[in-house]
Amino acid sequence: MLKKAIKIILIVMGSLVLIAICGYAVISAYYNKKFLCGTYINGRDVQGMTLDGANEYLVNTYLPGVDYSRLAILIEGRDGYMETVKGSEFGLRADMRRDLSKIMDTQKPYEWLLYKLYPSDHDAKPSIIYDRHTLYERLSRLECVGDRKKDPDPVVEIRNDKGNFYLYDNIVDHADPQMLTDKVAAALETADKAVLEIDIEDCYEPHVIPDRFGRTVELYDKIDRLSKSSITFLDAPLQYTLAGNVVERWLKTDDEGLPIEDGSGNLIIDEERLNGYTDTLSKVFDTTGSTIDWKKQNGEVVTIKNAMPGYLVDKEAEAEKIRDTFLKGGNVKRTPIYKETGKGRGQDVVGKTYIEVDMSAQKLYYYVDGRLTLESDVVTGNLARGNGTPAKLCYVYFKQRNRTLRGRDYATFVNYWMAVSGHIGIHDATWRGKFGGEIYKTAGSHGCVNVPKSFAAQLYDAVEVGTPCVMYY
Repeated sequence: MLKKAIKIILIVMGSLVLIAICGYAVISAYYNKKFLCGTYINGRDVQGMTLDGANEYLVNTYLPGVDYSRLAILIEGRDGYMETVKGSEFGLRADMRRDLSKIMDTQKPYEWLLYKLYPSDHDAKPSIIYDRHTLYERLSRLECVGDRKKDPDPVVEIRNDKGNFYLYDNIVDHADPQMLTDKVAAALETADKAVLEIDIEDCYEPHVIPDRFGRTVELYDKIDRLSKSSITFLDAPLQYTLAGNVVERWLKTDDEGLPIEDGSGNLIIDEERLNGYTDTLSKVFDTTGSTIDWKKQNGEVVTIKNAMPGYLVDKEAEAEKIRDTFLKGGNVKRTPIYKETGKGRGQDVVGKTYIEVDMSAQKLYYYVDGRLTLESDVVTGNLARGNGTPAKLCYVYFKQRNRTLRGRDYATFVNYWMAVSGHIGIHDATWRGKFGGEIYKTAGSHGCVNVPKSFAAQLYDAVEVGTPCVMYY
């Protein structure tokens, strides 16, 4: 009985093993030419799918919403040109079978249980497939490629738009279909959205003007060079720019409105316009006869005439230099050409060492390197008689000891004379017993600045010829 029982058990076990083997073989056969269980590609489960089935499934999910056959290629060219080409027009489609085949080749059907226990994830990318010849033919029919046989006869001429010249031509620009095809093909390799925008500016053939229009082009090149030029006049803190498009409007023209040239082939700039500009330049940069704003001792600001040696633009030399610069072309930064040059602009012309006369306060101050070193009461010109000392920025232009000052009805000896403006100067007044206050209003000088003798001696020894003198009320 025992032997019989053992035999039955062995038969049953053998049958079970045989059934298991047959079952494993059946499942293995099922996975023949199919992806094994536990196989994920791009994060998606493809178990039991054939190569074609997985390809269709994964292509449609690789870029959701992108159907390569319906992909739109937006061609963007010059002058706002746009045209659309559909992927279906040249057989565009995506296919992953190349990568999927490599993955399937690594799998053995009988390993399905191993994959079940140890799932694997793989990456696969689509290959873009299309008929390149059909794409070339489609792009060749684009409007931007065009039919050269239908191009109009060339017209090339200079035109005038409110004083600004431009070169007009009706020569049609054509895009090269082979370059277009190469550019679209390159873009398709990385297509990742339903609409593919392609700028084809670099696919156009060179814009060539026939040689017979060479004279017109040469003349325009001169105009264009002038128009793109500029001069920036710099003299701190001032900056003033003359742009070429302004000078372009100064060109002399013929009856047809086109610029004319002189015997040397140079454009002719209207002298009246050029001289008008140098007048403006002079107003901007000249300081001779200008004014400055001066901060008084009490903090108020007063505007006074500037009588210091200043800057004076050489208008004739500037006109010639401006003309030469724009005819040659270029962008220049430079200081204006001056006939005369000063020490500075605004309060900079005064510097930190100067004489200051506050005629309202009847005070004179002398500063050295910004520090007050001398101070005195004064008596300035008699206002009641119309001899008021002028308010201005001037300078000590002459010094003399023991001088006799002469006028129509007087001759007065002074020990220290410091001339600051014409016949007006700073000097001692030994005949006065008092200085300051309101003496100047009715008993002031003929216009000079009277100071005590002891102070005059100190000031005379301290100041140098050229020292600025600021006088104001």
